[in-house]
Order: sequence, then structure tokens, then C-alpha cells
Amino acid sequence: MHQITPGPQIGQAVYETIREAICDGLMPPDTRVIQDDLAQRLGVSRQPVHLALQQLRREGFLTETGRRGLVVAPIDTEFARELYEFRAALDRAAAIAAARNATRADRARGEQIIRTGRAAVADGDLGAMATADYAFHGFIYQLSGNRLIEQAARMNWHHVRRSIMLLAERPTKLGPFWDEHDEILQAVVSGDAAAAGQLAQGHAIDSCKVLARLRDDARGAGGKTPAEADAAG
Repeated sequence: MHQITPGPQIGQAVYETIREAICDGLMPPDTRVIQDDLAQRLGVSRQPVHLALQQLRREGFLTETGRRGLVVAPIDTEFARELYEFRAALDRAAAIAAARNATRADRARGEQIIRTGRAAVADGDLGAMATADYAFHGFIYQLSGNRLIEQAARMNWHHVRRSIMLLAERPTKLGPFWDEHDEILQAVVSGDAAAAGQLAQGHAIDSCKVLARLRDDARGAGGKTPAEADAAG
């Protein structure tokens, strides 16, 4: 984590920096979160760190463990299932609306995002792949023309990114995601709302199953992903 330059938005900057460290796997599940240490690392006072940690706890990124204090929360299987069920419904609605609004010019933009995602998979870059994944879905949300869909997706994206970044496997295993993205795009730009909705919903459901399977495989006999094992020492 980098030190934060003092300013009027320092509280938000502290919150976002800690959240990104959690979502990018720099602070894996079960990492003990010590307020004074974070304040020193970020070069800020304790107050904005305290407020940021309380907000992150409310949002489910941190959990209270009693004597150990705050730790980074595990990726709860039930929460992940609920998250992707929500995404399935949201993505279906977004794709249907996007198919009614898309123009020919939107095809090129969507195809460029897909090329970026495929390149990230080929390079084994999970961070770049997660960013491209959000860029693609954000593109569909924007095309929907529904601000509430965009807002709801933005609120939950960080949990989705975190589930991707905790995978131990190289992202080549996630290559089929981009084939599904391409199918969604083609349905959207061709104006086939029914197909677009069905494909988007199916993609979210399939994604949940794939991520869960990869996470279980990554834990292996030790019961932890490499990211979790690193945190344990």
C-alpha cells in the first residue's frame, strides 16, 4: 500500500486504499488488521483509518474475531452464492435493456474490451483480467441506460473482484469466460434481447460455479488457497 497525500478527501482515500488491498489479495482472508500499523504504512493519523475500518466491517470485508480483533473476512460460500444470484438477475436485466439500445458503433468497443480480457488471460495476469471483466460488464450496464443497474453493480463489484483475485490457479482456467462475453456481446449488438438476457444470466451462474470449483481446488489438502497460506505465515 502506498502512502496517502493529505487532503480534503483523505478519509475516502484511506478507505479505498485498504479496500483495494483486500480485493487485490494483498490482505488475504484472516489477515489481522491493526489500526496503528495501517496508519503508519499509509502515513496518516488513526482517525481516518478507524473510520475506514468500521465502514469495511459493515460492508463485509472485515470481521470481528474477539481477542484477535479485526481480520480480513473469508469469502463465505453462502455469500458468494447470493452475490452471483443477484448478479444473474441484474445482468439479465442489463443485457435485455442494452440489446434495445445498442448501435453498430458499440460492437467495436465491446470487441476491444474482449481482446483486452483475452490478452490478460494469455499473460496470466489476474488483476488485468478482473479489470477487463468489470470493463465488459460495465459496458453492458452503461448500454442498459438504467442508472440504478449501474449503481447496484458498482456497489457489489469489489466483492466480485475479490473472489477472482483469491484464485490460486492461473487465469488461463478462466478463458471460457471471454467466449461467453463474446456471445453476450453479439446478442446485444444484434438486438436479440431474449438471447442476450438468457446468455448474461447463464454466464453469471456459470461464473459462480467455476470460481467455487477453482477455489476449492486451490485450497487442496491444506485447506487454504496460496493467498490464505501466505497470510497465515
